[in-house]
Amino acid sequence: MGEAHGPHLELPDIDNVQLVQQEQLLQHVAHFAAQGMRFITITCIDNGEQFEVYYHFDHDMKLNHLLLVIGKKEVLPSITPIYFCAFVAENEMKDLFGVRVDGLNVDYQGRMLVSDELPSPPMRKSSDSAVRRNGDGS
Repeated sequence: MGEAHGPHLELPDIDNVQLVQQEQLLQHVAHFAAQGMRFITITCIDNGEQFEVYYHFDHDMKLNHLLLVIGKKEVLPSITPIYFCAFVAENEMKDLFGVRVDGLNVDYQGRMLVSDELPSPPMRKSSDSAVRRNGDGS
């Protein structure tokens, strides 16, 4: 396992994980699409200080993963212009973690899985009750 950029973050002990910076994400995803990789899903982990976002792809029965680490107030670029189907996973991150996603082609505004009665994202580690599923108080 190698050390990743950021405090106390080690790359997971799984094959084919590539750490990418936020400004490089769409370039890497577009490269995967050009290679014929199939988008599988996105996994979001709230480690308290920041989010670890894993993008999972498949090509010829081999998994490849991109890891992006972002601060809780940062805005994640949507990969839906490249993989339209990612709108489901990205909306799920908004609903459950309050991750802000910019450029979603289908945006449920943080209300795809949960109702307005839920005051904050249920999977987000935060005592800030003003944070809602859109990550910005709305």
